[in-house]
Amino acid sequence: MAFADSDLIVVTGANGHVAQHVVSQLLSFHAPVRIRGTVRSSMVAQKLYAAFEPFVSSGRLEIVTVPDLTVDGAFDDATQGATHVAHIASPLNMAPENVENDLLIPAIKGNVCILESIMKQIGIKAVVITSSFVAAFDARHGFREGYTYSSADWNPISYDEAADPMHDMSQYPEMWRPWITYMASRKFAEKAAWDFYRKHQPTWALSTLLPSFIGGPFVLPLTKGTDGLTFSTGLIRRTALGGEPLFRNDFPYWVDVRDVAKAHIQALITPAAWGQRLMLGPWPLLFSDVGHFTPGL
Repeated sequence: MAFADSDLIVVTGANGHVAQHVVSQLLSFHAPVRIRGTVRSSMVAQKLYAAFEPFVSSGRLEIVTVPDLTVDGAFDDATQGATHVAHIASPLNMAPENVENDLLIPAIKGNVCILESIMKQIGIKAVVITSSFVAAFDARHGFREGYTYSSADWNPISYDEAADPMHDMSQYPEMWRPWITYMASRKFAEKAAWDFYRKHQPTWALSTLLPSFIGGPFVLPLTKGTDGLTFSTGLIRRTALGGEPLFRNDFPYWVDVRDVAKAHIQALITPAAWGQRLMLGPWPLLFSDVGHFTPGL
């Protein structure tokens, strides 16, 4: 399948690492569809206007501001008239004071709120939501020999365990312990989307993508050289410069950001992807490899 000429695709968090590539690929390879990107501030919107000025001038790209993803009705205007939605934006708090209130609930509401807005629209054909491989990952056993993760896997942590500040972390390998609550937030955000979809049984299709560690270039220029790096690309940079332990191999499977973006687009127009959880992480690469080969570049 392909997009119709009259289609309007909403891309949330349009300034994000993945989303900026989704916007760029849609504009470059899927003319004459229109794109409506969402960002959280007018300052960020200006960066997109500058980067994609010809498409803004031609009317193919529109940027709207959605300051808070978790407010009821936040995406009502942004999804008006849309035919497809790539929901990539997600609240992120790696150091919450209260895990439930500052991490779990916002992550869940970030998905539910946009689905509620989508339900108010007519003409929606397909929706893709960015999840994460950690929504399926079992940190207790990790990447164990002889086991292949699939779309049937879910992170086994319960909501009560994740929300409990006294949860026993000793059951997890030490390197995963700082990530446990974040992993849980991605699981419950994705699960909430599927629960919503099955409850309401809309006419549009839903897919979720679960990328592993994402690396790759940026479309938007980085302020002051490195400001704007994502957690993953920042970690890659620090490893390359010798600022991270050389053999920190927490994430042995990576995926190129451009492939992640393409997967989002294909999920919107490929019926075989509808109703599916799709894992993205084909490339085995260790941080030790980064540390070894980058000094010679």
